[in-house]
Amino acid sequence: MDYPDNFDIPAFPAGTRIAISRFMAIASCVLFVLIIFACVVLLWSLRSGRVDPFIVSVDDITGQWTVVGHSHGNGPIEYPALWSFQQSVVGNFAANWFTISEITSENDAMWQTCKRDEMCGEKSKRGFDDKTCTLFCSSGEELFNRFIYDVVPDYQSRVAIGEYWVVDKTQFQIEPAGEINVSGGTWRILATIKSNISGDMTVFAFAKVARNPENYPQTLGYYVADFNAYKIN
Repeated sequence: MDYPDNFDIPAFPAGTRIAISRFMAIASCVLFVLIIFACVVLLWSLRSGRVDPFIVSVDDITGQWTVVGHSHGNGPIEYPALWSFQQSVVGNFAANWFTISEITSENDAMWQTCKRDEMCGEKSKRGFDDKTCTLFCSSGEELFNRFIYDVVPDYQSRVAIGEYWVVDKTQFQIEPAGEINVSGGTWRILATIKSNISGDMTVFAFAKVARNPENYPQTLGYYVADFNAYKIN
């Protein structure tokens, strides 16, 4: 006979309770083993998985999307992704710095001082084409203050006489001017600015990129800490 399953008789009144207790004990052990197995599988999946981002470049003229750099796929990577991302930050910053719109409201939106946590944080709902706070969100505090006090007054006087500037994206060159690493680096820019009054201007500039993930989450922490430009002609 199988004790205690077959001992449900008056002489052994505890047989049923013992059988139930044994079943619950076995089921608990099996469940415990399954939980341990699930935890091991979860830890293995977390350690084996990885994030593999890539950089997409959008041509402002044609609108064509091109993969600039990634760590997988067919063929070599033309530029390291780290360089490409910093180059994008510098390019957008320089283009905004040298832009004077015909529309006053667009200038005011791009040059205004903003609340960093609201307009530059991860929860910001600004659209891709929205230029509001773009310079503030990509500049260091000291650099943006210099822009407001030294550059904006000159731009405002130009706006007052109807002048506007447009950066020629077909003649826009950006290249490293030293070591580029995860913390940033220095970049060299050669740009042509078209003005309806002053004519074409060639500008040579240097941008120093730094990193602060907490205050600049939209650009993986990269921002322009210092910027110096010189007019060639």
